[in-house]
Amino acid sequence: MAKKDRGGDRPGERAQAPGRVVDEDPVVRQYRYLLRTAPVDALEAAHVEALAGAPDGVREAVLDAVREAFVAGQRVSPDRVAVTSRLLVAGERRNPGAFLVACDPGTLGVLAKDVVGSEAAFGLFTGYATWDGAEPGPADVGVDHGGAPVIGTQPDPAAEAKAFAAGHGSTVLPWGGAGVGF
Repeated sequence: MAKKDRGGDRPGERAQAPGRVVDEDPVVRQYRYLLRTAPVDALEAAHVEALAGAPDGVREAVLDAVREAFVAGQRVSPDRVAVTSRLLVAGERRNPGAFLVACDPGTLGVLAKDVVGSEAAFGLFTGYATWDGAEPGPADVGVDHGGAPVIGTQPDPAAEAKAFAAGHGSTVLPWGGAGVGF
């Protein structure tokens, strides 16, 4: 696997531009493409298929990389491939590239080959020829206010409380009590 500009320092790797990778294994590049573009359900199914047929050592190494990259799966056994797959896919969507950096290059190559060759991944490479290979930034996992005014923009503290309550399906009563939902 080639070095990413985000600090990977494996021997023989070199970075080109931010988010771009040079001298990357073509199968790992296809795997990265799937991680960035495939629907979550298809990606999870491809990982389940790949991990179900993988040797115990590969499943353990993948789970160890998931634990290192996402601080998740501490109580999961390597035999629970569906849970491992769900953690890997969700973690990579939230923090792109974290699993790829945490995973041993040999294990990553085996996993990438099995996922790319899985039946669940068939037909998911439609835009691969035009993909620039850039890693996206981390997903915004901020609070969704449901269309309510953004908190912190109201000059009046009472309006601020009402905006907060409206965003959370509640009301603020005039005597200081809380309405439904609190």
